[in-house]
Order: sequence, then structure tokens, then C-alpha cells
Amino acid sequence: MSDQGDTAQTPAARTVLYGSLAQAFNYPDEALAGALADGEFLAMPADVLPMRAIEILGPLGVYRGTGRKTLLLDLERDYTWMFFASKPRIAYLFESVYNEGKLYQESTFQIARLYHDAGLKVEEAFKLPPDHIAVELEFMAYLAFSESEAIAKGNKENEQYARELQEKVLAEHLRSFAFTLGDHIHENAKTDFYRAMGEFLMQLFRP
Repeated sequence: MSDQGDTAQTPAARTVLYGSLAQAFNYPDEALAGALADGEFLAMPADVLPMRAIEILGPLGVYRGTGRKTLLLDLERDYTWMFFASKPRIAYLFESVYNEGKLYQESTFQIARLYHDAGLKVEEAFKLPPDHIAVELEFMAYLAFSESEAIAKGNKENEQYARELQEKVLAEHLRSFAFTLGDHIHENAKTDFYRAMGEFLMQLFRP
């Protein structure tokens, strides 16, 4: 997408990229710890990654071969501290907090309307509030996948619609939100993983 700077250009690549980032910003689970320990999280092909991503993600190689239970515990501690327990709070995972100062404000309802416009029922598709960073990233992965499917079927109308929705989400929601969140995480995270993910967000969504 011409609007995305260094972001992977093909819709198939963007599907993988946004899906991996969504996994990174959900509450850490065994799947994430396993992907890091096995090196799968770093196994994305070169065309998926934006410029500088390999440099940013390189330190995550330290997790290869690490015990999954220990790794998961470290990730859970860092995630919980940053997003729930720190005082003052290190970072918030919800767009509305940055835009309006508290949860479930106009930002929340605006992004939820975009999910509805794309044919998604929020309560069925996502388990988190509509403006959670992981949900917005999952939505971008869904739109990129829809664009890829439309291209494969030669459906120009659906292809264009999926592209336009991605551009709208980026311009009106995700770019500023993700960059600010990434900055807070990169500066304060205690683990290599979340420091790298914070820098990755900043690089990917730099205004």
C-alpha cells in the first residue's frame, strides 16, 4: 500500500505481518512462547518485513531454545507490569485512552463501526474491546487477507474496498496510536521481546 511507507507491500505479506503483531500484543500465551523458543516468530520471509525489521528483531534470537515455561512467565510479568500494574501506568493498549483519556469513548465506537462495515460482528470476531491494539491489528490482517482473496478471484470491487478500509484504519486510528504505544513500550519494557516489539511498532507506523 502506497500509504504505508516501509510496510510489506503485498496483501499476503501484510496478512502475515499484522497477524504476527496481533499475536505479540495479546496477553502472552504458550503459542507465543513456543514461537519464540522455536525461532518461528523470526521465520517470516523477507518480503513480509519492513525496512530495518531484521535489525530490530535480531535480538529475539536470544530466546531460541529457551525453556517455554520460564519464557512465558517472563513475558507475562512484563506484560502485566506495563499494561496493568505499573503506577503511573507505563502504557495503555486502548486507542480511546490516548485520544479521549479514558476507555469506551468515540474512538472505540468509530473503529467498531469499521468492523461492522467490513461485515464483522465484534462480539463474535474478537474477545477484546474494539480499540485494543491487538484487535485493530487483527482487523488489518483480516482486511489484507480479504484483499488477497479478492485479487485471486479477480474481484476488483472487493479488492479496492479492502484497500480503502486499510488506509482508513491507518490514517484515522492505528498509525498515531501504534506509534505512541510503541514509544512507551520501547522505552520501558524489561524484556528484549517487548522492547523489540515497541521499536517495531514505531518503525512500522511512523507518522
